[in-house]
Amino acid sequence: MQKLRTFIALPLPSELKEQMARVQSELRNADADVKWDSRDKFHITLKFLGDTDSSLLPELSEALRKSIGEFRSFDLAYEGVGGFPNVSRPKVIWIGTKPSEEVQRLQVVVEQACTSLGFSQEERAFHAHITLGRVKGNRGLDRLTATLNSVTFGPSIARCTEIHIMRSDLKPSGSVYTLLNSIPLAP
Repeated sequence: MQKLRTFIALPLPSELKEQMARVQSELRNADADVKWDSRDKFHITLKFLGDTDSSLLPELSEALRKSIGEFRSFDLAYEGVGGFPNVSRPKVIWIGTKPSEEVQRLQVVVEQACTSLGFSQEERAFHAHITLGRVKGNRGLDRLTATLNSVTFGPSIARCTEIHIMRSDLKPSGSVYTLLNSIPLAP
């Protein structure tokens, strides 16, 4: 069977991606050694599945559809710019969200649906964020951290109406995402 590298995502509307791309542009001006994600890749990862047997995708889609069937669409506020593990020595540059019971509950429901199919349980705590880029080296790190400490984002509110099952193909130029299935939340 064919293995596909997959993840479950909460997509963002295009106007929000544009706003985030403007912040990313400010951060790019630091000219640091960062691999920046393209705006079409901006999303919140609810669950990274890794290599998934392609024959399992229909069952995964159905399990997620059943699990979130009654889960209602919700508004989520995006705000703040930061870095993991911290702003002074970032490895990942991100835009965050305001604490949200809905997105936390959605992630738990997705996690449970995936583990019921044999996917491993995520050990790390869930932090809803959009990855803007990944730091690759120390060049320009001081300028980047100074910019991270001065730039802001939001709050900007967007409606969450669906989740996506995504495929990620690793290429020399970076990963390429393909939508495999879209599962709506209740109106």
